[in-house]
Amino acid sequence: MKILNTLSLLSLAVIGSKAMKNISSKELVKDLTIGWSLGNTLDATCFETLDYNKNPIASETCWGNVKTTQELYYKLSDLGFNTFRIPTTWSGHFGDAPDYKINDQWMKRVREIVDYALNTGGYAILNIHHETWNHAFQKNLDSAKKILVAIWKQIAAEFADYDEHLIFEGMNEPRKVGDANEWNGGDYEGWSFVNEMNDLFVKTIRATGGNNALRHLMIPTYAACVMDNAVNNFKFPSGDDKVIVSLHSYSPYNFALNNGAGAISNFYDGSEIDWVMNIINSNFISKGIPVIIGEFGAMNRNNEDDRERWAEYYIKKATSLGIPCVIWDNGYFEGEGERFGLINRSTLQVVYPKLVNGLIKGLGNSIKTRTTVRKTTTTTSQSQPTNDNSCFSVNLGYSCCNGCEVVYTDSD
Repeated sequence: MKILNTLSLLSLAVIGSKAMKNISSKELVKDLTIGWSLGNTLDATCFETLDYNKNPIASETCWGNVKTTQELYYKLSDLGFNTFRIPTTWSGHFGDAPDYKINDQWMKRVREIVDYALNTGGYAILNIHHETWNHAFQKNLDSAKKILVAIWKQIAAEFADYDEHLIFEGMNEPRKVGDANEWNGGDYEGWSFVNEMNDLFVKTIRATGGNNALRHLMIPTYAACVMDNAVNNFKFPSGDDKVIVSLHSYSPYNFALNNGAGAISNFYDGSEIDWVMNIINSNFISKGIPVIIGEFGAMNRNNEDDRERWAEYYIKKATSLGIPCVIWDNGYFEGEGERFGLINRSTLQVVYPKLVNGLIKGLGNSIKTRTTVRKTTTTTSQSQPTNDNSCFSVNLGYSCCNGCEVVYTDSD
């Protein structure tokens, strides 16, 4: 490990540069290794129990997770994660037509967390998540288009000077909510809705200019699923080399996601994972179309050894095809719900270290040397009571603390 102290002026000139690399998404994804999602946090919705006007940012913790910290992202980076998906629900945080103005406090908090992720030297994926206005029915299309344009124009303007380390994801699992076709790959109505919204999202971001003309964008299939009918009816834009297909796959279903009859706790058959990867390869990778699996995971069934084997198998298969994967962590460890928690966000303890080990083992030689930028402060308001790490540069023997940056390269 090499450590060097940098002056603030030099940091601003080099590290703080927002110059946008003009590279294809196919090249970009080569730098993405393993990812982590801040689940059930900025995407949480508590419309019936919260007064959004009184406290616009209270929803971050209304599903039981703690307030997000910079230290959390530094810990994840130290574990080997370099891609951070930030699921964000904007419903409840914007005003009425025609402007659909996003609340300033909410936008500021979203930006703070995006910066937490980017301060690690990694990548951030920002999206629109549990929305109430974009259910994939024809009757919703006209109004959904207006809201999508208004919301993404504001997000694009807020992050206009950010470089290629920030990726925009147009929608999360767009589908016919409550319909018989919701989770079976969709139908013509659903496919058409998703394709039109994807097309509009790309055009909206590109039209904002500046760095957004080169912004890397993720667009999903219907429900972000890999079923044949959803994949076969998905339209990928031509003439834009900075677009990535967004897919989700909790596989094998009975091991990874099923919480009812048929659920199993032992991982002994990777054939369903093989099928998923074959579908992705034949429809996208083999055609030069980049893919990110933006959600995957296997919930806790008191079976960490099996989940370690599963993680290594899954990531090894995906990595062999050049597909970065982002694990879903909703902060839940016990109970009857979806138990996808990985790290205790209060103590920063890795609750399932074997699972993390499986993810990293699956990467094989694809794990990259990481250059980490840590911004330190001594102000009381930003120190974290659970982590005596507010001025680590002094602990490392460097005199600079307040407002400086320490850069180190870790080749382990």
